[in-house]
Amino acid sequence: MLSAKAGIYPRIAVWLVVGVLVVVAAWTGAVVLARSAVSPAASLRALIPEGIVKRADDLPSAVSGDRPFEAWVASTEESGTSETLYMTTIANPLAASGFSRFLLQPGSLSVGVTVDPSMTIQQVRILFPRKLVGAAKSTASYLDGWKGMSFFQVLTAAEGFEPPGGGALTEPIGALVRNLATSVYLRDMGQKGFDRFMAQVKSPGLQVGFPFPYFTARTWSGAQFSLGQLAGKKVLVLFTQPTCGSCFGATMSLLNTVVARKFDITPVVFVVGDAQLDPVKRFAQEAPSGAILISDPNSELARSVHQTLTPYAVILDEAHMVRYSGGSDENSSVYQSLQQLAGAQ
Repeated sequence: MLSAKAGIYPRIAVWLVVGVLVVVAAWTGAVVLARSAVSPAASLRALIPEGIVKRADDLPSAVSGDRPFEAWVASTEESGTSETLYMTTIANPLAASGFSRFLLQPGSLSVGVTVDPSMTIQQVRILFPRKLVGAAKSTASYLDGWKGMSFFQVLTAAEGFEPPGGGALTEPIGALVRNLATSVYLRDMGQKGFDRFMAQVKSPGLQVGFPFPYFTARTWSGAQFSLGQLAGKKVLVLFTQPTCGSCFGATMSLLNTVVARKFDITPVVFVVGDAQLDPVKRFAQEAPSGAILISDPNSELARSVHQTLTPYAVILDEAHMVRYSGGSDENSSVYQSLQQLAGAQ
């Protein structure tokens, strides 16, 4: 009996040792993954497999005292420089969690922002650490949400323009992208030129010759919408308040004209007012099926794109540059501008 028990103890000890080794191996693997990195060159090659990646000159930060952005460029023989990756570090807002400390999570993150020659964001990616412990489930979709946003839109959009999600990373990455956009404009325009530029684009109204500000919203049917979904298409952006009789009539007349004359343009309508009010409901019911309706009860979205007047019309070309900005009633020149800019299909 004693000999049988004596034989069990060594086996238990062996299993305990094996268990400890498995735990240690798993912990070591998790730590290695949590502290490994993606190089800027690898990140660029993932976007442009045929690209030749080289280090470029650092970009001075617009924030005094901040380290410069490290720059890398990917180029091809056919088109030259096609993507630029700017990398910098930010404090890790997740480092204080217990699990992060257990995995020796670093106190700072390396973030890469890749843009094309037009300074439109192609990717925002956390390069170090490769595995971010404790991040919100929405982090991946938040980072993907930056794609397609230009630096102009970053600088001219109202506060809160960032893509949804991201958890604790939303504020620091949003600040990083704004700083990067500012730094690029300062490099290209100088301080005086940049100050004049910002004074102009932030003046009331939507000015001809400038891109339409970035925004995201939900359509009347509840679908997520952004102008990027209409890439390459002309857009007629209308602002209306159906509880105002003249606004209702002017906007509906313009929408019906677009359909009747077969203008090559997609209407997007900011509908101001409580969606439960009868005039607002009736407007949504009577609007042509091709119009994209956006509910904006308190004009918050309209203010975010620097336009609060109703009725108002803005015509965008295929690159979503403003080509007309003014009234939308029959006494304005909107109909003539539509004919010139949208024509007939």
